[in-house]
This record gives sequence, C-alpha cells and structure tokens, in this order.
Amino acid sequence: MTSDNKTIADGSKKRPASGASDNKNNNQSSLKQSKLSRPPADDKRLGNYIETIKDEKEWFHERVTDVEKESSKYMKIKFLRRIEDFFKATQSHLKVDLAHFLKTGETKLIVASTAATASQRVASIEFDINASKMVYKRDLTAFVDAVKSLFDWKEKGSKVYMAPCFPLLQSSGAGKTKLLHESRCSMAKDDPDVHVILILCTNGKPPPEMSSQNGSIFSETLDVSQFQVGEEGQKKLWEKMVTLVKTEKKKKKVVLLFDEAQHLTSNSDGWHFRCIRWWLRLPDKPNGVNVVCVFAGTTTKLAKYYAEQKQSASSRGASVEYLGGKKLYPPFCQLTTTGLVSRSDGSKFGTVGVRTSDNDNNIVTEFDVATQYGRPLFGRLQLNGKLKDALGNILLRMRGAGQELSLQKYYSLLATRLQMGQVSFDFASELVASGYAHLTHYSQEQPAVAEIAFLPDPVCAWLAMTQMIEDCNLYENVDGISMGCGKPPSVWSEKAIKIYSSALCRPEKGDVGEVAAAFYMLTCGDELRSKQSEELTQLSVPLEDWIAVMEKGKYKTALKTAVKTAEPKASVNFIQVCRNYLRYNLKEIQDSGLLKHWYLAGRASYAYASCHAYDILVPLQYTVNGALHYCPMLVSVKNRVAYSPKQRQAAIEAMEKVFTVANIETGVCMLFLIGLDKASEESSSMSGPFGQGKVVSTTIVVPTADGYGATNLALCSTCGGGEESEVMASHADLALGAQGNLLLRTKKKKGDVSEQLLTGISQGYQEAYDRNRETTMAAKADNTT
Repeated sequence: MTSDNKTIADGSKKRPASGASDNKNNNQSSLKQSKLSRPPADDKRLGNYIETIKDEKEWFHERVTDVEKESSKYMKIKFLRRIEDFFKATQSHLKVDLAHFLKTGETKLIVASTAATASQRVASIEFDINASKMVYKRDLTAFVDAVKSLFDWKEKGSKVYMAPCFPLLQSSGAGKTKLLHESRCSMAKDDPDVHVILILCTNGKPPPEMSSQNGSIFSETLDVSQFQVGEEGQKKLWEKMVTLVKTEKKKKKVVLLFDEAQHLTSNSDGWHFRCIRWWLRLPDKPNGVNVVCVFAGTTTKLAKYYAEQKQSASSRGASVEYLGGKKLYPPFCQLTTTGLVSRSDGSKFGTVGVRTSDNDNNIVTEFDVATQYGRPLFGRLQLNGKLKDALGNILLRMRGAGQELSLQKYYSLLATRLQMGQVSFDFASELVASGYAHLTHYSQEQPAVAEIAFLPDPVCAWLAMTQMIEDCNLYENVDGISMGCGKPPSVWSEKAIKIYSSALCRPEKGDVGEVAAAFYMLTCGDELRSKQSEELTQLSVPLEDWIAVMEKGKYKTALKTAVKTAEPKASVNFIQVCRNYLRYNLKEIQDSGLLKHWYLAGRASYAYASCHAYDILVPLQYTVNGALHYCPMLVSVKNRVAYSPKQRQAAIEAMEKVFTVANIETGVCMLFLIGLDKASEESSSMSGPFGQGKVVSTTIVVPTADGYGATNLALCSTCGGGEESEVMASHADLALGAQGNLLLRTKKKKGDVSEQLLTGISQGYQEAYDRNRETTMAAKADNTT
C-alpha cells in the first residue's frame, strides 16, 4: 500500500529524516506536545486547560534565550497558534491574546461565554433552502458540468488525478448548501441513471432540525467523531461508504455531496478526508457503480492534501487501488450569488419610510432594503425577521471577541469597506474560513495561490462601519462578550498604514491613493450618518452636507450651507466601495439600472484599472416633482505633491467628456486631490447648483491635517522602504541639478528625518553643481586671458 494508506491506517504523518539536533529538540518537546493532543472529557476541565497553557508558556521560555525572545516573534505566534488550534479542536472556545503575550510575555485567554458559544452559527444549515428556486443558472450549469466530468476518471483521469472528487470552496452564507441541493434536484431530473446523495458532515450529534424525520434536505449525516484514527476507524468509515452507495442498487452512477466538509479536516492531517479519498481510488465498488464526490466547505485544506510517497504493496493491510494520479481536480468557487435575493424577494419590503404591514409599526429603513443586495443568507434572514438577532454573531466572525483587535482583524474590517488588496495564501484562507472574504481564485500549483475579494455586502459593511464611528456602542457587548465601543477613524487609518507598510497586504500600483480617497469619503459620510440616526439605519446623506464635511475635513467645522442644490433631496448612499472590472461605458451603466441597484445596495465602485477619466463611480439620487431619479458622480483621484490650475481643469474636462460621449445630461464631476504639499489650498465650490439637466463640477482638496488621517494613509509606504530609499534611488537625476522636493513626495510630516535628508541631498548636489560651474567659468577666463 502507499504511504498515504499507511498514514490513514496508523494516523501518523510521514516526515523526512531530520538531523541530530532536530531529533533532540523533538524529544525535548514530545512530552509537552502530547499534552496538546489529548482531548478533554468535558468543559468542566476548563481550569486544567488554563494550567496546560501556563505550563506551555513556561516550557517555551525555558528553551528560548532572551535574544531569541526579542527576535523570534514568528516562533512565539506559531507556538500560540498551536495552542489555539488545540482548543478549537476540543470545542473549548478559548482564544489566546497574542498581542498581549508578545508585549508582556504573559498568557492571557479570551474565554467565550456559554451563551455566546451556543449561538455562534448565524443560521441553521438548512435555513430557507426550499423557500424559492435559484433565479439564475450560470453557477448551477457550471457546477453540474464539473461533477459529470468526474465520471470519466477511470478511463481518462486516473493516471493524472488522484481521485474522482473536487472541493466546493467558499465563505459562509454564499449559497454552497443551496447549490448542492439544487444540483441534486437537477441531476436527478436530467439523468435517471444518476443517484445523488446529500450528506451533512458533523463532529458530534447533529442538531434536531437535521433529522430526516423533520424533513431535512440531507439524505444522510456523517459524524466524524465515530471514526477514530487507526485501522479500526478506517474499516468502519469504509463500511459507512459502502452503505451509502448501496442505497440505490439500480443506478450506475452515484454522486456523494458532502456539506460542511471542513469537519473532515478537523484532524491535523485531514485523516477522515484522506480516508474517503483513498476509498474512492478502490476499483471494487458495490454493484460496480461509478462513484464521485464533492466536498463543500470553507477551508482550503480540502484542496491542499497531495499524494505521499509510495511504499511497498506488500505492507500489512495493503489494498489494490488505482495508482498513478498525483494532481487534484481544481476546486469550484465561482458562486455569483451576491444580490440575488433582491431579484426574487426584494419587492416584499416595499418603499423606504412605509410600514411593513398594516398590523405593525415597523417602518422600512434604507438598511432593510440594502440587506437584499448582499450575501443571500443575510437577505433571507432579513425577510424572515431574523437578521437583527444574528448581527452580533456575524460581527464576532468578522472581528473576533474582545476589545483588542489583531492587525489581521483590522484588515478584515477595513477591506470589507475599502477593498485594500491581496494577502498571503494562508491569511486569505483564514479570511475565507473564519470570515466573510470571497474566494475568487485558487491554484494548486507550487506555491499555491489564493485570491480573495470582499464582495458587495451591505450587512458586513454596515457592521464594519459601527466599529469605525467613534464611541458607537451598538455592539459594545455581544452575548456577554465585551467588544468595546467604536474607535475613531484616525485609529483605523493608522492601522491601514501599518498593514501596508508591513506588507501584510499587497495593493495594486496606484490603488493606495484611491483607497485613501474612499476612506475619506466614507468617514465623512459616517459622521453624518451617526448624527442622523442613532441606530444607523439611514444610510444616505444629503449631497450638500457631505461635500461640506469633505471640504473642511471634520464635521464640527463644516459649513452646511457651502453647497447649494436645486433639489434639496439630492443624496449619496454608499457605505463601502467595491472593485468593479466591467468595462461598461456610462450610458450602459445608467440604462441597465445599475446606478439604482448600487444606490439601494449602499455602495460605490472603483473603476477598472485602465479607465483614464475617473477612478470611483458614486451613484447619486435626486428628485424631480416627487419622482426619484439616478445619475452618476465621477470622482477622479489625484495623489500628487502639486496640481496646477491647468491640470485641474484638464482633469474635470476629461470627466465632462465622458458625460458628453454617453449623452448623459445630469451628473457631478468631482476632482479629489489628496497629499498636496500646500496645506492652505482650499476646496472649490460647485460650478453651479446641481439639478436635472446639468453636469456640475467641484474640487475637493483634503486638508493635510484632516481629522481622519486619510492624508497620512495616502502618503504611506507600501514597499517596505521609505523616503530615504526613494531619494537614493533617484540620486542620478538629483546630481544633474533636479529639485528633489518636486520630484519626490514627502511622505512624512515636515521637519522629520526624511525631509531633512531630502533637502540636504538636493542642496548638496546643487552646491556641488554651483561650485563646479564657478570653477569651469574661472578656467575659461584664464584661458581667454
């Protein structure tokens, strides 16, 4: 049998031979590691768990020198993560405060309360699965085609692919279970020779609503805790697989759809998952049926387990199997479900400001309507009146428990609203598995690559907004867990700078200026929203008030009468800015109804990368004789040291031309300048009052000392270097007499080392140039004489 088989049989993981020093270290730590491998009997042993962590901390400090303690932060984090994984596996709901450990050396635990841990799931797995049919076929068709292609594995793929299976990977609430259920119905209807079994994976007794007696959509449940690691557990699991396949004797093809398949990887080396994969490779199936599998879950581990080195086929317990395949079938992750509830059930909400029914006093809010344009799970929860109770748990998933946030959690909340850029593979996987990041691409090549996006989701954006409004206490406590109040925007901009400068996130070229502009526009709107509604249910803000806040950089100093509009109800409504790579022209965007869709969804969009005239598109709503209309606001972001009046006019004319070409007569052109050296420059008022049939323009110059720290964010370094590095990289041009302060941006405040260095170098080169010129002129005079 192969070593993959042996690993399944004895539960161990084959590792390459290590040197003597490695063996010594392993021997020293074996006792402590064994502590972490023992599952607890029950939650009453909580005190023992804490003592175990204390022992581990002491053990760590005994074996690491003071120098290593200061320099090996990665080792410490990795060590504590191992402890966290242990408690996660034992369902003890403990978390180690890594930041506190690195700062003080003390182990501090965050313990979730019983009430909180009992309600961690946002909704039951089967919630509203049969409420309505899918209103689109794109994902369903692609998924069914991928499943059907697995049936050719024996004849065409067994020498290339390891087993006839692939994972369905996506974050929670995106519609994985719905897709499995719909595909089950579709395949059973289209091909009478195919039998499809939908299986729920659990790690313990399934909840009552999952039993078939209660009308569960699942055919079977698979409790992984019943199959212990080892030969006996392998035998029982294989018998279970045979039982599943025997349920339909007349069928020639069987599709096994495993939902919540992350439970199959709860063991450190994915023992249950690999055991099923091995069974799929066995040629002798009951009644000769052709069996294929799909594993649906949130963890990319389902796509990472590769074949191991082969061992002798004469080993004890060896079994005949298909051999040769090394590759895994690519995972399926193209769930384009965002906003679909608005197409099927959004009309139930009626109009903003109107009662939901004649029998109650609940008024439809802008937040109610926006929920239908995001993740389908959240839309269905809102339609059933259950979203409000679930919001706390959604926020816990996004940011974790406790007042102190890790830098990764800051990224999760910031990227939900701003789309900051791509992150490492492991971090991307974590954001998908334990957050609401959307997996957009996965490659199994070495090294593996995962790409994510935070898709339009008003619920997640709204929850992130509550954390970014100073002293907002809507979620100060969630199920007994202290969360703290919202932090001021300046804190969030500082964290964004740290995220970029530490290379935790990799933005595209030029994106940081756009992100800073979006951050500034959002935080200005947040100040207005917090004044309009304590519950933050009114998302739109008046156009004139919003521009006034942006001109001054702080709500308290804004002049509300700075902008005059022909229609007092002109407003903008966005709480997140999302990437949009559709190369629609402005006419197509307006005619397709996207402006209204985006406005109601509470979002604006970045333009595609090669769009030359503008960077951000904001939907604008206005009224004429009581009727609602929608038009675009184009925002051109310039992150420059200086921008002359002629350049400003050219930028505005470029946006106006877009309106002219599209034959759109109503809209706004906004030139957004951030990072200018001259702090005294003021924003310009609108070229005229906004109204139907007019394209007006305005220029926003962000004050250098804005109250949110947006300017500092726009000027932050994203390459790990700083001003000094950029100055030295440009020394050749400076030597020719170029003025450094015009060529390079001063990324730090005046008077710091960077500016002194910049000024000193440019002056030094200038002085050298002048001395050389004087010497040359004197020599010429001597020759003439």
